[in-house]
Amino acid sequence: MTDEFLYSIWTFFEANLSKRTRKNYFQVVKNYVNVTNISPENLTNEAALKYFNYLTNKVKNNELSYNTAAMRLSVMRKLCDYIKYKKDLEKEPYINYFKEYAIPEKDKTLKEEDIPTDKELDNLLLLASEVNDSLFYIVLSLVIKCGLRTSEICQLTNKSIYLDKDNTICLKIDKQKKVGRLIKLPKDVDFLFKNYLQIHNIKQYSDLQPDDVQYIFMNKRNTNLKVRDAERLLKKYIRKGVDDKRISKEYTLQDIRHSAIKYMLLGGAGQDSVADYCGITERWMTRYNRVVNESSSLLAADLSVITIKPSSFLP
Repeated sequence: MTDEFLYSIWTFFEANLSKRTRKNYFQVVKNYVNVTNISPENLTNEAALKYFNYLTNKVKNNELSYNTAAMRLSVMRKLCDYIKYKKDLEKEPYINYFKEYAIPEKDKTLKEEDIPTDKELDNLLLLASEVNDSLFYIVLSLVIKCGLRTSEICQLTNKSIYLDKDNTICLKIDKQKKVGRLIKLPKDVDFLFKNYLQIHNIKQYSDLQPDDVQYIFMNKRNTNLKVRDAERLLKKYIRKGVDDKRISKEYTLQDIRHSAIKYMLLGGAGQDSVADYCGITERWMTRYNRVVNESSSLLAADLSVITIKPSSFLP
């Protein structure tokens, strides 16, 4: 980066962006300069194209997520918009070539091979059961049967729990992406969840005082479970499963959530019902069309294969 950029242009962003956003912007600019060796105020079409190709290749090779690549391109576009504004005031020619480029939208349709099979899900549960990992077993069960997001599971407290007239647990999921909901646990998960509360001495809903809040899932640091904690646990069992040839490839908890939604649809649930239960806007439900069509040989009764069995750590 040149002195002109640092002292004439970047000062505007330093003054007008939050500390976190400012740091993110600066990292993107450094990345752009490292790739092109051209400072933003000297932007050429060749430099913009080179950075665009760099980002798209990273996405293609699964070295960068689509959202991160799109964010970086957006940052450069906004940055160069300001440079153009400033250059126009100074009556100096400048073209924001980044306006000509956009990261191609990724295919949002899921493929059968991208999500775990019911056998692989069963093997993941078995791996957790074999070492009496009650935390991961119930977290995985909530993803598999209820399609909960990992972030939603991590934020569950005893104040998230309600009982219906049949004494079945219902979980109040706080709004995320403007979608909040109350979900009733299936019988198998309800049984597991109640036992987990009992084993870990988590105060019951009826015993709560106004300020008596307790996270359901805790990590080894005795703070509430974080998304990265859950992903690390999954990675540990995935690696063991791959080594034992019980799992074919690496998956994320999001992949498992996709599998959960697939089985809800295969079980005969309507797209609107599944969208409401899982907190998905209806326009995103079309991504599941391919995996449901590819598994169309399954009947609704086959949903019974996704039943979470009690494990050895339960009383």
